[in-house]
Amino acid sequence: MLADNLVEEFEIEDEPWYDHRDLQQDLQLAAELGKTLLDRNTELEESLQQMYTTNQEQLQEIEYLTKQVELLRQMNEQHAKVYEQLDVTARELEETNQKLVAESKASQQKILSLTETIECLQNNIDHLQNQVKELKSSSQERERQKTCDQEKPAPSFSYLKELYDLRQ
Repeated sequence: MLADNLVEEFEIEDEPWYDHRDLQQDLQLAAELGKTLLDRNTELEESLQQMYTTNQEQLQEIEYLTKQVELLRQMNEQHAKVYEQLDVTARELEETNQKLVAESKASQQKILSLTETIECLQNNIDHLQNQVKELKSSSQERERQKTCDQEKPAPSFSYLKELYDLRQ
């Protein structure tokens, strides 16, 4: 329809520079070119819309990932603080452990020393008990002798003289 109007305008003027077939062909090409350009424009608009949608999705993903990175950074900082506290606690426990090991060694030395002292004292007790037994035994022996001596009659004069003579 548009092509017919254009053809009619050119026919009215009757200019010799164009051929009716060429004009028809040019109009046909122009129409096809216009249609192709419109189709291409539609494709480009759809592509642009798709890119815009993709861009929006990527922006949302970037925002999400940025938040995730920030969250992970905060968690990393918290973990670093916890590890630092654990390191301090581990050092304190190591120091305490070393002190306890030293105290344990000192206690073991003291135990050995006290054990030796106890053994020495036990030996002294045993020795003293033996002495007490010996003293009791000799005391009892003396008591018996006293008792025997007291029960014996006094030696007679003749007996004493005999002893005296024997000694000389």
